[in-house]
Amino acid sequence: MVLLGLYFARAATKSAESYLIGERSLPWWVIGFANVSTYSDSGGGWVWLFYVGGFMYLNQIAWIAWPIWMPLVGIFWAKMWRRSGLVTTGELLEFRYSGRAAARFRGFYGLYACLGWATVFLGYGTAMLAQMLAPLIGWTPLEVIVVFGAVATAYTLLGGLLGAAYIDVPQFFIFFTAAFVVWYLGVEDVGSYREMLDRAMANRDGDFWQILPPSSGSNDYVEPMTLFALALVGLFLAGSPCAGEGWTAQRCLAAKSERHAVLGQMFNCVLTLVVRMIPLLPLGVLAIALYPPAAPGDHDVMALPNGETANSVAVWSQLVIRYADRIPGFGGILIAAVLAGYMSTVGTLLQWGSSFVVNDFYRRHLRPHAAEKEHILVARATMILMMVLGTLLAVGIEDIGPWVFFINAAMIAPALPLAWLRWYWSRFNIWGELFGLVISVPLASFVWFGLEWSADSRVWQPTLLLLAVGLIGSVAVALATPAESPETLRSFYLKVRPPGAWGSVRRQLAAEGLIDLRQQRAELQWDLVAAALGVVFCFAMVYSMFMSVVLRWTAAAAWGAAALAAGGAYFYCWLQSARTAAKADAALAPADEPMTLDYDLEITPTY
Repeated sequence: MVLLGLYFARAATKSAESYLIGERSLPWWVIGFANVSTYSDSGGGWVWLFYVGGFMYLNQIAWIAWPIWMPLVGIFWAKMWRRSGLVTTGELLEFRYSGRAAARFRGFYGLYACLGWATVFLGYGTAMLAQMLAPLIGWTPLEVIVVFGAVATAYTLLGGLLGAAYIDVPQFFIFFTAAFVVWYLGVEDVGSYREMLDRAMANRDGDFWQILPPSSGSNDYVEPMTLFALALVGLFLAGSPCAGEGWTAQRCLAAKSERHAVLGQMFNCVLTLVVRMIPLLPLGVLAIALYPPAAPGDHDVMALPNGETANSVAVWSQLVIRYADRIPGFGGILIAAVLAGYMSTVGTLLQWGSSFVVNDFYRRHLRPHAAEKEHILVARATMILMMVLGTLLAVGIEDIGPWVFFINAAMIAPALPLAWLRWYWSRFNIWGELFGLVISVPLASFVWFGLEWSADSRVWQPTLLLLAVGLIGSVAVALATPAESPETLRSFYLKVRPPGAWGSVRRQLAAEGLIDLRQQRAELQWDLVAAALGVVFCFAMVYSMFMSVVLRWTAAAAWGAAALAAGGAYFYCWLQSARTAAKADAALAPADEPMTLDYDLEITPTY
């Protein structure tokens, strides 16, 4: 991995922009693989979650909200990010808003996003790795973090975004292949997958295996109000730093073109929601079959074959220990697989967090005219500081359980409405943005840990509270303060062309002949249909996979057929939207400049 970092070092260090967004050269397939690698960690975390709560726990953590936000980002936000031409999401603050307040807040945001978001995510991911890997190799958690964190930091320091993104591709295949091999060895050990599933079902009650929400019986992970809250959160996760506005947005900004940004997110949907879980869910079944709970109904502690007990967070390590010596050298490969997922996440977070400090704070406010090499050095120094702070946080996390949902949803709930307000409502201003962003981490931390709501499985209560405070507060603050200048709104709209409540701006630009309202309406209509079909596609392919895991083949085939039909229609509608947008661009271009557009269309503008 360090050698790959060296390979990309020359291209990455041409300039600060090369280091931070790779000269906007990422193809769609790298975007997809890089994103899924970051979401996957080592893979062991998902095995543990399935061991504890089955399909419904997965639904609570991600598989209700994610099939909603992922296609929405692919259709609406990916192209707007790429059209903006920004380097970081923090730069949006001065692009969308105006005045001294926007400039100063952008600098604050650069530090806040790095320390309050990226470093906290880094500490959480590092803590999970240490707790899973330490029993496997006999090291202390601190030794695991220091040694392997240093390796990930080294290649990220060298290669910047290009190094982090391209290195994610082989790392994904390493952990993916190793997981398949463990699955195969488990089937061979038990006798057949059918026998493995029967043994697992004998170790859990029937409600544990429920797939479709809402929960029923003893399974209360996704009761009706939680289902409503998760679906609502899914609509807003385009504004989450661990979803649509984090490294996902950064890679859209670094895409070769708008088409590559959108296709990369579409590919990411399939990889993240289904492909990466194909070996991991059967491994969860294997773990349940081999390690029954130490006490009936207590899935946090598992009974080991030697009569001892262990915290269930170590279930992946126990599987690795069990099968490591079945093939010569396989133990080392398994450890490498765990580390590949971890280093992918670390590399992405270091690169993402440092980009805020360099682009939005240092280069914007402290040393705007400094040499490019100086900006790259600052990025590298920031990465080292982040790794140190993330290590300190990881060492302090003793129980990883309460952090799982906090990181994935609650932590940024007050800021989630900003994903819609800033893009789709022209009256929204910098003060509403400031309110939503600044209160997010402190308020969520107080509610989640200070009020001890994290111990309650009915997560809809704190989630809806935080979301409501963020939405109502941001709107109220925006309405109580002056609107943004017409010039700023006009410039933003011309470049990004967002849908939504931009009536006066849109009408004025149309009157000047700068936009085509008819074609914009047609593009929006295609987008709305594509988004709805994309959500159906994602849920259908998820449920097809879930049904396959428990060998319910008729239901799996039905959901699979629905996924194929919805997926084909989803892609077709997006393609029509893209062609409509391309024609609008061509019609408004100078008449003597033929345009070769990014949708396999070559159009000569005419009037």
